[in-house]
Amino acid sequence: MDELENLIGKSVFEIDSEIINSLESINFKVAILEYKYKNCGIRYPANPLKLTLIDYTNVITFDELINFDKIFIFWHFKDQITDLEIFDISSDLNNLKSDYDLIVSKIKNGQAHNIRQGDTKFLAAKRLDETVFIDGKKVNKREFVLKKSYLQKILKEIRFNY
Repeated sequence: MDELENLIGKSVFEIDSEIINSLESINFKVAILEYKYKNCGIRYPANPLKLTLIDYTNVITFDELINFDKIFIFWHFKDQITDLEIFDISSDLNNLKSDYDLIVSKIKNGQAHNIRQGDTKFLAAKRLDETVFIDGKKVNKREFVLKKSYLQKILKEIRFNY
């Protein structure tokens, strides 16, 4: 753990593939997440956490999508690592599964174009700029992501651990 703690204060570009591979080998999802500050000084995630591209014709199963127990997060601000966090997602699995089921049901019912991020709590199908045709309908490509609001919940948990 000392090797990881030594990264605090350093550039995110110093996180090498060996560290990432080691964490993934023990069933962690590794996330390098940037945060920004609101005018009132509260930190917030800059982007959602991308999990995988959605293949409309062969949707990944929930167990393949969420094939990790914990997320190891390198939080950074302006490319400088400020915090390390291990977040256990086990208490959120039911919500993640429910979100997944809603997204997949819309895809299977030919409603991929009607997926809204507001329909789900933690997991979303983020719209990408590129489009494809599914059953004759023009649909934006999408990717499964953990929503910024979910990441905000995670970020708030470490805010008071100083």
